[in-house]
Amino acid sequence: MKKHIKTPNSEEFQLERVVFFNDAVFAIAITLLIIDIKVPELHSTSISDNELMFKLSALIPKFIGFVISFFVIGLYWLAHHRMFKFVTAINQRLLWANLLFLLPIVIMPFSTSFLSEYYFSNLRLPFGIYTINICMTGFFSYRLWKIITNPKNKVSDTIDKVIIQYNTARALTIPFIFIFTFLVSFITTYYFFIPPFIPLTTRLITRHYFKKYPEIMNKYYRNDGIAK
Repeated sequence: MKKHIKTPNSEEFQLERVVFFNDAVFAIAITLLIIDIKVPELHSTSISDNELMFKLSALIPKFIGFVISFFVIGLYWLAHHRMFKFVTAINQRLLWANLLFLLPIVIMPFSTSFLSEYYFSNLRLPFGIYTINICMTGFFSYRLWKIITNPKNKVSDTIDKVIIQYNTARALTIPFIFIFTFLVSFITTYYFFIPPFIPLTTRLITRHYFKKYPEIMNKYYRNDGIAK
């Protein structure tokens, strides 16, 4: 049996390079989220637990921002993983679309830090910038998916329309939720209770498609561990 060798010019080799690069960017972005959270410092010679707890409580907004952004980046990493399982070839249009998709991922640690810093203020700009960051991620994810599924680009095999609809719905869900949350922020200060429902929403979308199109969904995602 002749062993297949991956050469630098082979499609498989080029595809692996893109996937490894993407994974590295996602990993770095998630790591940078926690770097912004510094250990509380007290310079007094006598430190009490109450003082330390007070300093630690001041970091709650940063931890909230970290958790939200961690799962948002994680969800888009999973979405990206689902996209590239269909990719069979690489071209310049796909590479540029993929690079643009990674841009808002790289920006997210900054927008998260900016939002966390002014969490308790009445300012709308920090959350507005964070929402724009999320919308950019969702739009570029959607655009990347459309390029992958367009037969004219010749970067994937024929994909069922149900799978295209499913991934499109998931790609646009997070931006829509954050736009809604931003509008709610003008009405109440409890708007931050909305984003944690994102994983539940995406799960409901998945269940809907598995229930309505079981044969098609199981054909493509039987071994992916996606909740049904």
